[in-house]
Amino acid sequence: MNWVAMFPGQGSQQAGMGEELLDLYPELLIEEFEETLGWSLKETILQSDQSEITKTNIAQPYIFAISYCYGLEAFKKLGLPKVGIGHSLGEYTALALAEFISYGDALKIISVRGDSMQKAVENSNSTMAAVLTSDLKQTIDAVETLNNQGISINISNFNDGSQIVIGGLKNDIDYLKSNPIDLGAKRVIPLDVAGAFHSKFVSPAKQEVQNIVDKVEFSEGKFDVYMNVDANIADLATIKKRLVDQIDNSVLFYDQILNIENIVNPEKWYHIGPGNVTAGMVKKSISSKGIEIINSLDSLNII
Repeated sequence: MNWVAMFPGQGSQQAGMGEELLDLYPELLIEEFEETLGWSLKETILQSDQSEITKTNIAQPYIFAISYCYGLEAFKKLGLPKVGIGHSLGEYTALALAEFISYGDALKIISVRGDSMQKAVENSNSTMAAVLTSDLKQTIDAVETLNNQGISINISNFNDGSQIVIGGLKNDIDYLKSNPIDLGAKRVIPLDVAGAFHSKFVSPAKQEVQNIVDKVEFSEGKFDVYMNVDANIADLATIKKRLVDQIDNSVLFYDQILNIENIVNPEKWYHIGPGNVTAGMVKKSISSKGIEIINSLDSLNII
């Protein structure tokens, strides 16, 4: 079957997620995870509350590991996808399952990535907000106009044809929450995040990520992965640079969806991992397509 595997990013985590996978993948979720990162994912799954797993340095490797194992289960049933994509952190899940990079090496990069991004925004007084709009071009143009007027924001995520995520100083985001019309938007919804990721505020994290990425060996993948920074297919010549650039560049998820639809024309799109957010983005972008959600073993069994 010609299908797309999609993997979520930070924000999809839920306390206790993936407990059902511990007995299926102890070597990945218990042994290799703890050996690589030095802390117990099993304890986190069984004992941590929502506030603990919202921390960037916990959430990112946790989401990756669980999504990876659900991906393995999905591939057993469906075969390999034609294409993989991931939203921000989820890009690493797609690349690891395609075998561009090993599970263990992906964990190492993700750990450094999460720590360095967290450090970069700690004292930045920055945040993010979802922007709901009925005219995407008008809103994109409004961001440029506002920057020229001294309101410093950027587009962190292009999620679908009616939603972007902006990052900027908290005061500017608060102003736009009260004045969405300045963005040509219906609503501006502040997000509960540590800072403005995929923006200039996390640029200091790039060097640490570059250092760890340079130490990792990448291989040709078993299926294509479309990447966040340019919505084009990953290749060995540029993959490291594109992963580093992803830190402070926009996530072009909407463009990825449209490119895959136009070039690959898949029969099905599968969200694989916690939550269902990427399925919603596809539904809003190309609603006529078959969209499925795999976020538990039960959900896989009914497909």
